[in-house]
Amino acid sequence: MALEDRTEAPTQRRRQDAREEGRVCRSVELNSATILLCGLLVIKYTGPMLTQRLKAVAIESLAHFPSHDFSIAEANSYLVRLLLQVGPAIMPLLLGVALVGFVSNVIQVGFVFSTKSLAFKGNRLNPLSGIARMFSMQAAVELLKSIAKISVIGFLVYTFIRSKYSEIAGLVGGSYFTSCRVIGDLTWSVLLRAATALFIIAALDYMFQRYQLEKSLKMTKQEVKDDMKKSEGDPMVKGRIRQRQREMSQRRMMQEVPKADVVVVNPTHYAVALKYDPERSPAPIVVAKGCDFIAKRIREIAEENNVPIVENIQLARALHASVEIGDEIPADLYHAVAEILAYVYKLSKKLAA
Repeated sequence: MALEDRTEAPTQRRRQDAREEGRVCRSVELNSATILLCGLLVIKYTGPMLTQRLKAVAIESLAHFPSHDFSIAEANSYLVRLLLQVGPAIMPLLLGVALVGFVSNVIQVGFVFSTKSLAFKGNRLNPLSGIARMFSMQAAVELLKSIAKISVIGFLVYTFIRSKYSEIAGLVGGSYFTSCRVIGDLTWSVLLRAATALFIIAALDYMFQRYQLEKSLKMTKQEVKDDMKKSEGDPMVKGRIRQRQREMSQRRMMQEVPKADVVVVNPTHYAVALKYDPERSPAPIVVAKGCDFIAKRIREIAEENNVPIVENIQLARALHASVEIGDEIPADLYHAVAEILAYVYKLSKKLAA
């Protein structure tokens, strides 16, 4: 199928299948750039505390460093004690970096757990396939992106250091602490600019990957139709199911006609069967209704079971239009229905006599 024929946006089912196969838009470069940038910010604001803590640990460790030869057990104990002292100092940095990496992944792809991408595929062991991937268009694009990143970041670092040339040259012959402070500030500025540039490039790369993924997921009109059939069911099958449901509903309705007290007709197009049971409801209930063929069938069943049939054109139309099966009749029809029921009850008493 030609790529230009894939003009339709992917359906939700198509997107879900792609996620289960591990085909999601995820940029490793964006994760790395985000972790690097946020890690630098964490170091920037927790650096003084971290420095003081490490300084205190170093002083204490050197002050209590054994002056005699010590055994392997003593060395292990010393290292464990040193790690327990250093751990709380670097814990904010480690937790911050881990949290940033987790959040970055979740923002990109959400929560995805799929084993399909881990399944064994024989073509992955084929050296010819590997060589073909090395010289594919995708590999060329990745190489160009890497060269572009190195070029941009290298240019930014070069221009920054060149602008600080006189300041760096002035460190010659200066004090040790002043030189360390200036070099530290310059290093921070260089790293921050490089990390920011890397983050911007990675964000652009992520948007490009997202565009490529959306393009690869596009579908043809026929694929969309087939997918809708799979998701919602074949329209012909659904039509047959609805028809079967209607037939079952009509069958249940016809079974209620012999239990009705009266059938109101108009006389040929509409028929409504009413049942009044004061113990079940305060008003008569419509147990069956229909028009044309169904109305004819209701009348036939009523005649077979000696259910009274009363002709009232307006009432039959009103009941058929305003009352659903199983519902009570509305209050504005109480009087008309009451007259019919009274007539039917009076007629049945005469017949019984």
